[in-house]
Amino acid sequence: MDDIVSKIHRLNTVFSKSATTVIPLDALCDELCGIIGCNIYLFNPDGHIFAYSIAQKFLCPYTKYSLEKQELPQYYMDLFGKNNVSVTDRYNERPECTYAGVEFCTFSDRYYSMYPIFSGFKKVAGILFIRYETPFSESDKVLCEYTNAIVSIEMLRQEQEKIQQLSVEIAKAKLAVNSLTFSEKKAACAVLEEIDGDKGEVFLNSVANKTYTTPSTVSST
Repeated sequence: MDDIVSKIHRLNTVFSKSATTVIPLDALCDELCGIIGCNIYLFNPDGHIFAYSIAQKFLCPYTKYSLEKQELPQYYMDLFGKNNVSVTDRYNERPECTYAGVEFCTFSDRYYSMYPIFSGFKKVAGILFIRYETPFSESDKVLCEYTNAIVSIEMLRQEQEKIQQLSVEIAKAKLAVNSLTFSEKKAACAVLEEIDGDKGEVFLNSVANKTYTTPSTVSST
């Protein structure tokens, strides 16, 4: 009992930290993996792994190779595609290796659980927990549920921050465009047309002649 209380306290600390500081998802996985003691993989709906952490006790000769942008084995994705709720207590006696080009895992008796992550009622990602030899206890399942909540909230928060940052950049761009004179706007449009072309170069005099402006007006845009 003391062990799970201690782990929940550590998870609370991570949750508090993520509420005030942006934590890279790989670093977040590392912290959570160290607490719950199982492998963690974050993946998108296509099965591409975008963050993960391997528990110290489950290191193998292939751990030195990166799994980022690699794909999970298809049986995980078949399971993920069929379920919009968490899938727990799954077992493989002789599992397929997560690393590409390796047929079987160096460990046997794989236990795993998978949780979907939603945004706006759309399944946008998933989190996979894996451990070997020892099944997930009821206490472990509680820790996985809490870990899933922490990761989900952090991912959604970071996505919202990206959207807010994009909105700020769009607002700045609109403000900059509105501050241009009519001649500068004509020059800016001509420059963008030149960039979209296949020449690969923009000549100030050429743009100025086309827009009946001066080279200095073009360069100022």
